Amino acid sequence: MTQGTVHKEFPPEFVDQARAALNKVVESDVLASSPRLRQFLTYVVEETLSGHGDEIRGKAIAVEVYGRRLDGDGGGLGLVRVEAGRLRRLLQEYYEGEGAEDDIRILIPTGGYKPTLIAGHAPPRTLPEEPGPQTTEAGHKHSGSRKWMVALGALFVALIASVFFATDLRPALTQNAADDSSAKLAALRERSMPSVQATNLAEQTRGMFFPLFDLKRQEIALTAFRHAIDLDPDLPGGYAGAAQVLALLAYLSNDSTRASELLAEARSMAKQALERGPTDGWANAAIGWTLAVEGNTHEALRRGRMAVDLSPEDGHVLDLAGITALISNDPTFAVEVTNPERPRFGSGRFGANSIWGASQFMLQNYPACIEAFTTAAERGQPVSAPSLMMLAAAYDANGEYEAARLAIDEMHRTWPGFPANNVASRFFEHAPETRSLVLETLEAYKPNL
Repeated sequence: MTQGTVHKEFPPEFVDQARAALNKVVESDVLASSPRLRQFLTYVVEETLSGHGDEIRGKAIAVEVYGRRLDGDGGGLGLVRVEAGRLRRLLQEYYEGEGAEDDIRILIPTGGYKPTLIAGHAPPRTLPEEPGPQTTEAGHKHSGSRKWMVALGALFVALIASVFFATDLRPALTQNAADDSSAKLAALRERSMPSVQATNLAEQTRGMFFPLFDLKRQEIALTAFRHAIDLDPDLPGGYAGAAQVLALLAYLSNDSTRASELLAEARSMAKQALERGPTDGWANAAIGWTLAVEGNTHEALRRGRMAVDLSPEDGHVLDLAGITALISNDPTFAVEVTNPERPRFGSGRFGANSIWGASQFMLQNYPACIEAFTTAAERGQPVSAPSLMMLAAAYDANGEYEAARLAIDEMHRTWPGFPANNVASRFFEHAPETRSLVLETLEAYKPNL
């Protein structure tokens, strides 16, 4: 569809106003570093002006804007949902700043992708629709008044509901999670106190998984998971935890023989976790991660998605599925499970921010990647050598060459022995374009020794 295609029912003056409003937004500073979001907004507005607003679908946006090939896993749709959320936030930022005095505002309501216009500070209205049965001018005005009254009433109800959910529902969900945990512990206590100890130990230890590249930390965690298995050989968590660490140690090992031994043990542990907890999210996530390390990416992603379906708000399960998605070259799934707006619970230092940043880099959304890694420390998120490596590559791809050099210098200064080239080659084994970009950055900014 070209810009010149306009639905016959839209008055020319309205089309001119709509396109002028669109041009102001896409040329704004807020969207300056987001070319895909500018295309996203332009696409949905132009589709609506052509009379196809009610037919806008995520599949079409995934193909037309992001060039994604849709498959059975729906990865492109996940990307569109995440990007639509980003676009809504940036539009809000624009209208709170440089677009505050715009005559027409363009919004993307949640639940769909058809744009809505707000004229000045009037209540929102959708773009003009095809007229229904012919009525008098007075009839139009009367019908419009009733519509606005209904809309305002709905808005009032929505505001009341939002207050209720903000104040009551989230604590209730948190309390429900706590009650559920207490119930599980009570049931275990009926069996034996060692079962309670094993459960607590496994839950506490799994929060040590990030940062991934702290090998001493991983060895300590492995010892704790083995002890949890000794305390309760029927507990899925002990085996799932041991499997995730063993697979990671195999993944990072430069000794092929040792890596094979570790991976074989990881596979055994993951199998035992699944036998004891076939519907346990952590057990499914652990076997998915192990399969990803083995190179069986298709089955790994299937298990990862199953784990998320079983435990959709378990922070550790989401993170384990996220790194499975990264090394399996499915950044859209990684974005889905690490979306900052996604609710999550659990203890420990989640790796969601780092996974989110890496997935944004893989999707070539470099400003989002930079934002994730530069704000990690102040938000208490893990910071590591790979974080700086990815940050430098994002800076370089975004044309910020001095910032890229500083990030590489900090990586070498803080982690002098970090094998950046080996890690990049291994981590992005199934994503050759991303691997090349990172390796080129490391070579371009390597310090003079």
